[in-house]
Amino acid sequence: MTENPVTISRFAYYYDALSEILLNGIKHLPVVDDGKISGVITLTDLLRKKNDSVMRTIKKIEEADETSLPEIKAAIYEITETLVRDRIPALVLLDIITKLYDRLIGRAVELSLMALRKKGLEPPAPFAFYLMGSAGRGEQFMLTDQDHFLVYGETSEHGYFEKFGAEITAKLEAAGYARCKGLMMSSEEQWRGTVLQWQDRVRKWMLQSTNDNLLRAHNFFSYRFAAGSEALDKELEAKITELLDRSKIFLYRMVQTEKEQEIPTLDEPIRALFKLGRKSIDMKKEILFPFHHSLQILSLYYGGIPGTPLEKIAGLKEKGIFNEGFTEDLKEAFSHMLDLYIRQRWGNKGGSSVLSFATMSTRQKDELILSLRTLRELQGMVFARFSV
Repeated sequence: MTENPVTISRFAYYYDALSEILLNGIKHLPVVDDGKISGVITLTDLLRKKNDSVMRTIKKIEEADETSLPEIKAAIYEITETLVRDRIPALVLLDIITKLYDRLIGRAVELSLMALRKKGLEPPAPFAFYLMGSAGRGEQFMLTDQDHFLVYGETSEHGYFEKFGAEITAKLEAAGYARCKGLMMSSEEQWRGTVLQWQDRVRKWMLQSTNDNLLRAHNFFSYRFAAGSEALDKELEAKITELLDRSKIFLYRMVQTEKEQEIPTLDEPIRALFKLGRKSIDMKKEILFPFHHSLQILSLYYGGIPGTPLEKIAGLKEKGIFNEGFTEDLKEAFSHMLDLYIRQRWGNKGGSSVLSFATMSTRQKDELILSLRTLRELQGMVFARFSV
């Protein structure tokens, strides 16, 4: 039998089980209750309970070619629609959809390698492909625009990776990812390069902390390794860590910029605002971006903790920066805001992220007040750390 098998609590959601099976490539999942085995569920059990759209979509992704890439978006959206309709918690929904998108990204990279191979071209050095922005944070529930970069080993044959970046961008566009308006894609020269080139690039952002460079840095530091050489990924991380050890002024400049975008104070006085003053709030601009930036700054300050927001929160708790109570409050507040954001955007078919107070019940307003209070507390910790 498998030693230390993956298990799941009997109180978990159906989609938690499906996610574990898909992520770990297993067919049997022991169910535990208070440390004791209650039973075993299989992939067949799960597919008997629900339709097999997830498995059909995975197969469609893995077998996709250039002509069938456009079909994948509709398949993933169908699953997302089901999850939203079933009121699956935001973090569970994102976990499942992110795994599907990650498979799509991996397939796009494979197809790009194959396309160049047909032309007689092979990678002259190892490479590592990264996602940024919402995809890097594991929060992309809709195919939005592309945010990615490419790192490769030392070589004089930069031309191959120019073609490689262009191929990946074209494949993702065919699958439904719009090209980034800010040109933050591996098809662009400033978003690909060797490890040393990337180290110099990030150093420049740190030394010349213009608003544009701060924006680039924030997007870059939301990165997540997606495909390629894990050894190269570790090498890049080591180089970036070296820079962070000498980057306190850069982080201070980041914090100063965040001071201009404080999360709204929605304490007791907001009850009057709900009735008389402002009637809406932009969840993306006024809440989620400041939250992500604050969490990212703290993570960079304490050694560049990588990963998704939940992984960053766990890392800061492990370092003793967050106590257990605040950690749970922060995760709950983040989950609540994501839930509101996803349902707002999905209901508007990718439209506005502005939440109207008129559509909320008294209880929902109270929950919003509590969530924003916690997120603002995180932002306050960052301001206090840098005496801003």
